[in-house]
Amino acid sequence: MYHVILDAPSAYQVNIPTPSQPTKLIAAGQNFVKYDETLPPEEQSYLLPDLKTLLQESVPTQNTYKSSEVQRTLASEAVKRLDEQAKTLIHKIRYKLNFDYMETPEAAEEWGFQVRQGTGKILLPKNRDDRLAMLDTYIAKEESRPPEERFSKPDLADIIRLRDDLKANLDTRRASRNRRKDSYAVRAETLEALYDTLRVAGSLIILKKLNRKLTPALGNWGIEVTKRQSKEKDAEAAPATNGTETTTTNGTQTTTTNGTNGTTEATLSTDTATNGQVDLDSVVDAVVDDSEQA
Repeated sequence: MYHVILDAPSAYQVNIPTPSQPTKLIAAGQNFVKYDETLPPEEQSYLLPDLKTLLQESVPTQNTYKSSEVQRTLASEAVKRLDEQAKTLIHKIRYKLNFDYMETPEAAEEWGFQVRQGTGKILLPKNRDDRLAMLDTYIAKEESRPPEERFSKPDLADIIRLRDDLKANLDTRRASRNRRKDSYAVRAETLEALYDTLRVAGSLIILKKLNRKLTPALGNWGIEVTKRQSKEKDAEAAPATNGTETTTTNGTQTTTTNGTNGTTEATLSTDTATNGQVDLDSVVDAVVDDSEQA
């Protein structure tokens, strides 16, 4: 990993969305390009063409991923709903066959049901695949019979429509899942490239335009710059239960008084607060060594 330290004492820090935040990352890239294009050509970023190309690739892959996920979700919910309707419909068909073939329940096998030998009980399909197979057999059986001999209820047209809708949504869900998987891989690659390029572009602005100083002016390019939160903590501590008292002076010296023997010990401690840093990930890291600050 290659680190570049710029403006270590800065009171600001940089926040660039990561590839796990695709919408925000793309927006950050678009804002960078939008502002940079307002500058004279000779002042524009060296990486402007690269950012524009990456955005042209990232936006369609992100849209494809989102649309495939939406389609998968819609189809999945439709499958659940239609499958419940199929369960209800199959219960009605079994009730009809139980009534019509009370003496010869094995006849129900012609309509796609399984019948338990010995008891003659007509069994319900156990899962969605079994239900679809049963509906296929039922429809084929009914279509082979003369119209006047077919069961009037449930209506055969309704059964066919339900079976076809269920299969269609299963196919849509499967296809959308595959599209989402494929688009995810492509999207991940383009977003990683966009992320790295945006970090480098930000570091070049600090180096060439801001005199190596991290300032809120970087925000003009759509890169978020915020005040650094101080890591310095309040050193005041409550008296210990054994009578030990701790006091801190100027954050550099700690005096401990032991209540049991009246002795006083003084120890030096370093200030743990760091100065500002420019956090452009692996490209621009302004990390201050605590030992140097001490």
